[in-house]
Amino acid sequence: MLAYAKALLALPAWFRVWFKQFLAFVGIRGPQQLALGVLKGSYDTLLLVLLGTGFVAGGRFVMDSQYALPSSIQTTALKWAPIADRIARNADIPREVPLVLWFKENSMLSTNPENCTGIIGAYDLVRTGELPCFTPGPISDLEVAEQLAIAASEFKKRCPDISYYTQNPEEIKGCYFAYNAGMGAAARLDADQSAYVMNNFDKAHTNMVYSDVELGTVVVQQLGAWPAHLAMQSLVVSQIDVGGEERPLTIAIIDLSNRIYDWTSSTLTNLSSTVLGVDSDMLFPTTRSVDDETCIGKPHTLGNPTLRPRLNPVTFAPILTQDVHGCSYSLPGLDISSDDSTAILQAPMPGEVTTFTDRWYNTTIRIENEEWIVWLLHPRSYLVESGPVKRGQAVGVMGAVGYATGPHVHYTIYDKTNKTFVDPQGFLP
Repeated sequence: MLAYAKALLALPAWFRVWFKQFLAFVGIRGPQQLALGVLKGSYDTLLLVLLGTGFVAGGRFVMDSQYALPSSIQTTALKWAPIADRIARNADIPREVPLVLWFKENSMLSTNPENCTGIIGAYDLVRTGELPCFTPGPISDLEVAEQLAIAASEFKKRCPDISYYTQNPEEIKGCYFAYNAGMGAAARLDADQSAYVMNNFDKAHTNMVYSDVELGTVVVQQLGAWPAHLAMQSLVVSQIDVGGEERPLTIAIIDLSNRIYDWTSSTLTNLSSTVLGVDSDMLFPTTRSVDDETCIGKPHTLGNPTLRPRLNPVTFAPILTQDVHGCSYSLPGLDISSDDSTAILQAPMPGEVTTFTDRWYNTTIRIENEEWIVWLLHPRSYLVESGPVKRGQAVGVMGAVGYATGPHVHYTIYDKTNKTFVDPQGFLP
């Protein structure tokens, strides 16, 4: 107490008066109560940090022990986690399910098998003629996303009571069993005895026997759907990268904040669409601000038409949120959002792609060919590495990373022939 008094007397008189008034205003009756408050706040903060690190450590323990996934599967799962989450939310099923179904049916390969059932094992849908044969061979990222959406929809049909927030193990196991064996079998039999669902869950569920019309009777080595579900869940929580490197904690925090923002944005969008009838078309204002942007020029009209940007980078329900702007920071373009805050971004043209974070911390996808350069800013994740891309190839997931107030893409086009930035409106379908 004496030390506190000496320290207080050493301060300027005006500060001592302000400090005493401040303590009275916030209801603190003395230095002891202030010290206790600081200690309690520090303790609460420590508990919060330990809780977060506990989640990460727990996820790593699961990944490194019985439910370990191969590094190639981990890489693919992390790449597709945001898209799988969007698909799961749209179908109202747990977010891990699309990844687990892809893992179980085709080991997360982007190649349709020879039996026409696609990467999602759609035996019944193909046999009944509800779906055509999935052409065997390699498929694009957009085709992968389409098939995962089909699988999610079928999963929901066979298990209508499940939701995005379901965590009940027995319910989730029963739903995986229904997806694999049908609703009738799932109603009669025990999912705990299914090799498809439970193999390698524990010692009692090891090397289980599986019978299938395509494979016959086999001894299963791969993880069952339920332990794979747990592995995917812990992988997303821990955000492990292959190669021994770990993602910084900031990435996990960004991922969590994006999920919160996505949920809030989606809820508000759905509410406004229901109440106000919001139009999701790509509409431009009748009076535009292009003339005010002095760095915008005229695009060349000749050249190779196959190199020209011709697609909207936002693949689902694009919405113009801000007309041309950005000459002040040498990257003029349009801001395009979507009804879906995690919409897939596609390459508007063919070219060589690079991904990086600029000096304003904006994540960036840059595509260049002989005549044009395009930039797509703020993606929450990349779906490509450096190298060639085709027009229409999935390159990222829309986000709000960097200098952004919400999920959107800032779309910029540069004409290398005329050496000028151009208005992207003229390049939209």
